Amino acid sequence: MAHHPSMSSRAYSGNSGQENTENENNECKNTSTDHTAGNSTPHTSLVLLTGTDRLTIDAVTFSLMDSLPSATSITYDVAPDLDPASVSGLSIIRTIQDPGYINPDDCAGLQDGRSTTSSLEDCCLTCACKHDIACTLRSIPGRSGTILVTLPVGVEGTAVAQHLADCSVLGDLTCIIDDIHVATAVGLDSFESLLFDDDRLVIAGLSKDDAVLDSRSTGVVQSRLIREAGHVLVLPLVASNGRAISSRKETEEARRLLTIVSALADPTAIIHSDAHRTDLSTLINDTCASSGVHV
Repeated sequence: MAHHPSMSSRAYSGNSGQENTENENNECKNTSTDHTAGNSTPHTSLVLLTGTDRLTIDAVTFSLMDSLPSATSITYDVAPDLDPASVSGLSIIRTIQDPGYINPDDCAGLQDGRSTTSSLEDCCLTCACKHDIACTLRSIPGRSGTILVTLPVGVEGTAVAQHLADCSVLGDLTCIIDDIHVATAVGLDSFESLLFDDDRLVIAGLSKDDAVLDSRSTGVVQSRLIREAGHVLVLPLVASNGRAISSRKETEEARRLLTIVSALADPTAIIHSDAHRTDLSTLINDTCASSGVHV
């Protein structure tokens, strides 16, 4: 089911778009499908966005959605569950932005911009997310298009992608998923400190008193998310004055950090050196990245 096209060398996406080698240009094909109007079953492309820093994830999510306003956004976050009866101590918050939603009488909590909070009852956060995404896809009014799913801090996308692909193949969804792409958000300003952070990853909470910790270290999670991703969406360094870097020293520092990111990533992954210049349609039409699951 999973198809991982090979590439002779890494492809980078910068200010002028993707720059591929000659061999990659021969291999990379645009596989977007033109489904006829007679096909009543909607076809969907999914992008799963991961990350270890909430602010970076949110910034990339906003940028991607701004590039394709017709897309649907499903965003997950985690918060401490204050219910004494809660076994996990965690709540999952799901927020949907669906420009095509037109049914105000629906009671499933799927209105545009509405957030729904539920206790974590699955065995793990990954299982809870993948099951809830499948249920949400069944509830969203059927229409073809692109869906960006932003996963909670630290959740890996590969297992989620495989579960959703299986659901689609088995006919368990109201839509047909054509392809699923795993992308991760990396902020260069915090990248190195997170990479070498041996403390456990904070997945919820705003202070030490209410922090909920992952069993893995922050650095391990950062490395794993970069390694599994087919697209690494990088937020560039920002100078102390709030502007984009311009000095020679700052530019060299950015290149050094991008070299580390490149070494951690899959050899076939595409490094987008400025996430704000990457549009969502580029991700869903690119089959050269390693994590593209084509259903």
